[in-house]
Amino acid sequence: MQNKHKGFTLIELMVTIAVMAIIAMMAAPSFGDMLQRQNLNKSTKELVATLNQARAKAALERREITVELLSADENTDDTLNWMPVGKSSLKTGRATEIVFMPTGLVKDPAANQIIATDTSFEICDASSDPKYSRMVTISKMGAIQQIVEGDCS
Repeated sequence: MQNKHKGFTLIELMVTIAVMAIIAMMAAPSFGDMLQRQNLNKSTKELVATLNQARAKAALERREITVELLSADENTDDTLNWMPVGKSSLKTGRATEIVFMPTGLVKDPAANQIIATDTSFEICDASSDPKYSRMVTISKMGAIQQIVEGDCS
């Protein structure tokens, strides 16, 4: 009777490890894209939540509530702060502070006047690929809308 050994030979094991390494290398770029999208989505959702919280707080407490963008300070009774996550950033050239009034309107504190048009904030990823951007719009009446893709070019 022959005594057969069961299991892998060294060659079979090396081939299996090589195949697994090739599959892992193919998955790595898509994993990086997923992380970029997740950071961008998280930043956008946190911005929308902060804006909604400020709007609701202004109406509930019947006083002005300020939202400071790009600020890592602690929130106070009358100021809420927001900072992007990961490599996400707020596209510059827009106001970094807005005030929600108890009436639901939005005020620009720099000009000290009510904003007469919609205000948009664009969150971009460091990759500068337009598909990695989100747009958050505040209407002149204070309604907040998130648009899935912006244009970070």
